This record gives sequence, C-alpha cells and structure tokens, in this order.
Amino acid sequence: MLDNWINEPAPSYGIVNISVANMRQLPVHQSELVNQVLLGTVLPVYEEQNDFYYIRNWDGYLGWLNKYALTITDRKSAEKWQQAPRLVVSGNYGLISEGPNKSGEIISDLVPGAVLKKLSQNDYEARVELPCGDTGYVDNHLLVEESVLQQVSAAPERITALACRFRGIPYLWGGTSTKGFDCSGFVQTVFRLHNIWLPRNASQMARVGEEVSMARGFRDLKPADLLFFGKTLQRITHVAIYLGEQQFIHAEGIVKINSLLPGTPRYNAYRHETLLKVMRVLG
Repeated sequence: MLDNWINEPAPSYGIVNISVANMRQLPVHQSELVNQVLLGTVLPVYEEQNDFYYIRNWDGYLGWLNKYALTITDRKSAEKWQQAPRLVVSGNYGLISEGPNKSGEIISDLVPGAVLKKLSQNDYEARVELPCGDTGYVDNHLLVEESVLQQVSAAPERITALACRFRGIPYLWGGTSTKGFDCSGFVQTVFRLHNIWLPRNASQMARVGEEVSMARGFRDLKPADLLFFGKTLQRITHVAIYLGEQQFIHAEGIVKINSLLPGTPRYNAYRHETLLKVMRVLG
C-alpha cells in the first residue's frame, strides 16, 4: 500500500496499530471525526497534545489521532516496516488470534486495506506481526500479498464487484472502513483497494479523470464511472459509483444500490434531480 509520507521530514513517525484509527479535527475525543486511518499505515507525526498526535494521512488530510492508536518510531524503523514482506487484508472483516488455528485470545480485529508484517505462512493461515511487535495468526482467505495486490487490475467489473460486497455497511461521517463509510470514504476505499488513490472529498474527486457527457442521457456512462451530486458544480456534496443500467451504489444511510430510472423499485428521485457531473477515472 502507499506509504509515501515516509519521505516527508517530521520530528517522528507513527504506524497505526489498531484496525481503524479515528482522525479528529481537534485533540479531544468529542471533536468531529474527519477521517480514518487503517492498521499498518505509516504517518508523519508533527505534534503531541492531550494524548493526541497531529498527523497527516496519505490523502493529505491533517488531524489528530489518539496516542494509543499509534506506535511511535523513528524514520529508520518506519522504513524497515515499509520494506518488510507484508500482507494486506482483503476480507470485509477479520480477526488476529494469539495462537494458531484460532486458538488463544483475540489481539486485534481487521478491515480491508489493513497491512500486517508477514512472518510465515502455511496452507491455512499466516503468522503476522503488528507495528507494536505483537504477533498472531490470520486465516489465509482474508489476506493477499501486498506485492500481488499492487498488480491488481482496476477493471470496471472488479471495482463494481467490490463495491457491491460492501452493501449494508452503515453510514458514518468521516468513515473510510467497513466499520462505517461516508460517501467519499466508500468510493475512496473501493478504488484504493485497486491501486487508484483518489482524494478524500467528493468535491476533490470531481476533478479527477475525464468528464463523461450526459447529453445523451445515461447512454455514454460505463460501470465504475463516478457520479457527482449537489446543488451546483461549486457545491458537490455526494459521490456514487455507476453500476450500469442506470443503477449506482453509494453510502447514504447505508451502502446501497439505487436507480436513476423513474418507476423502478430502487429509483432515487432526489439523487436523479441533483446529479451534476460524471467522471471516468478508469481509462
């Protein structure tokens, strides 16, 4: 996965040590959730305040993480983590057990995109290490080699299949994980797991790729195109992934499929009326 901030000068570095670390606008638990950062992500750390660290995520977002979410280290150790053989979680949810064959205590839960150091692997499970040094075991069916994932083709059918696998996950403002998605966090996660690193917000995403004309209705749209909604082009507030046949999937209350075709059971009149723009990220 992308650990590009390893090259940014910082007083220290942190590696996320829990499945999902909540990034807040201010260094207090009551502050607004603005983003989430996943297990194994390397981050530059700029400041400490009230048991929180001020960090920058890979998508450029700045915010505060509770100190218990991070293992603080120096640049050399962060590079060592980045260069080690690593496994990426691909299953919607998972667990790390302390012992083999799901024995012992649970030491962490897992979400898609989480990164673990690979220690060993047999036909059934892998022995992995967390950034804090704890070790445990994960079923193979939940994991993919990072080197393999980096070669995954971002074909439209892969994008739409993964998006549909997240159906039913609840909406969470600031969420970018299977514990809860907001609209742009959902789209960003789906594409990130196919090696396409989109900006964090819908308004930023709307500037990525090639615009698709809607002059002929929806006939020129293709699966995996991004649909953008709002009151005006200057105020885009929502994003969805087009599935084809005038259907799209998005995080609105929950991750769900809606339609742009009036009279169909999944028709979403509000989204139809506020559709402003379509962008094609895949060439």
